Amino acid sequence: MPRPVPPAPEVALNWSSDVARDFGEAALDLWAEFVERLPSDLPVVRDHELDQVRDAVCIDVPDEAMAWDDIFSHLRTVTLEESVYPGHPSFVAYISGAGTVPGAVADLIASGLNQNVGGWRLSPAATEIERHLAEWFAAKLGLPAGSSGYITTGGANVNLIGLTVARHVKAGWDVRADGLRGGPQLVVYTSSESHDTVDRATQILGLGSRGVRRIRVDDEYRMDVKALVEAIKQDLIRGHRPICVVGTAGTTGTGAIDPLDEIADVCKAHDLWFHVDAAYGGAAAMTDQLGHLFKGIERADTMGFDPHKWLYTPIAGACFLARDPRILREVFAVDASYIIEQGDVDGSGRNVGYMGPGFSRQFGALKIWVSLLAHGWKPYQDRIAHDVALAKYLEELAEYEPQLEVMTPQSLSITTFRFVPLDLAYREEASVYLDELNESILHSLESGGKVLPSNAVVRGSVAIRACVVNFRTEGDTMDLLVAETLRIGRLRDDEMRPESLR
Repeated sequence: MPRPVPPAPEVALNWSSDVARDFGEAALDLWAEFVERLPSDLPVVRDHELDQVRDAVCIDVPDEAMAWDDIFSHLRTVTLEESVYPGHPSFVAYISGAGTVPGAVADLIASGLNQNVGGWRLSPAATEIERHLAEWFAAKLGLPAGSSGYITTGGANVNLIGLTVARHVKAGWDVRADGLRGGPQLVVYTSSESHDTVDRATQILGLGSRGVRRIRVDDEYRMDVKALVEAIKQDLIRGHRPICVVGTAGTTGTGAIDPLDEIADVCKAHDLWFHVDAAYGGAAAMTDQLGHLFKGIERADTMGFDPHKWLYTPIAGACFLARDPRILREVFAVDASYIIEQGDVDGSGRNVGYMGPGFSRQFGALKIWVSLLAHGWKPYQDRIAHDVALAKYLEELAEYEPQLEVMTPQSLSITTFRFVPLDLAYREEASVYLDELNESILHSLESGGKVLPSNAVVRGSVAIRACVVNFRTEGDTMDLLVAETLRIGRLRDDEMRPESLR
């Protein structure tokens, strides 16, 4: 005889729909307050101290349920006092989107469903929406019919997946069976301005730092294709095996777009995989206004872009795309007795968990999908173009001010500049001091709470960098950034300048 059913715990984890609604409405009230206060009542950043933040938010987990009033008092502290706000109009620092309102609501629905979008049988609607969305993106980027992909966490994962595929296809031996022992050093090529996630990916894949060639850039910070060709030739002479070129469609530092069409020609001539990191620029490449800047992106074998950057959707959600998605199963799938694919039998669809490194996957496509449905594509195109116009406006402001120096031509929605006192503009001996001065200005801007840019290093010099990927940002933020840079720059120059430069 089986044992009697054990009694249920006295305190149930399974809340009723009424309790769930009450808790959700309390959270909704807090979120609505945050959205209302964000544009004008909250600072973009506070001068947080580590111990202060820890003391404010790191509370002990209780043995018994915490009172709701106490929970939401804690959440108010987290939300309204101890956070930085990428959605603030004055956030022009990193390439981190503002977070759409429909996307946040969709995230709640996705979390409520709590499906594992690794297997079709576990998530039929979610899997088909994700497939449909990836195919729509692929078509917008000019990839041929049949191209597809899926949503992953971010650009780092996109580059890891793309280079894993490149290693499998171009190594020349069975890497899955024999690892890297089966042949010579494999080599990946990318520009000196590309994101460090390329290096991280090659290290994870066992190619090591010696398996990456950082190719010099031209005066516009685009990959020098002649240098690329020479590097490939030298590696062939050494007995290495070139496998992939990573082109960047919008660099993090300056927004530069590599000559993708020329790189595609090189890849074709040398039988190399062509992967495009369009984490930043991919959204712009889909627009009517800016798509012409990305000629050649449609020739990529694999690529990725981050909707959580310039489609403004909540983090995290990046889209990985493959010209021939069938290769993904060949690269990643393994046989597992506890996963039985029955698509040929019962008409079910693909298991996305067999197309990448992870099987347990959230419904990350929903926040992107609902945002596109709620806003439509035209407003997205217009807003992306407006962000670029704001960056151009900032460049013109900086050019107009005698004490500001534009460091790189505005590209996409990024502008870089620095503060240079008039009497130091042409003094070579002032270069170290100007770096120190602009670092101090940046620190004051970052801690001041009025406007938040980030840094860049341009030709070895420290620059102030502004990147607009925020639908709440307008021209007054550009005005404020210039005004604050000039105000702080003059104050810091008076305080910091050494006697030798006075």
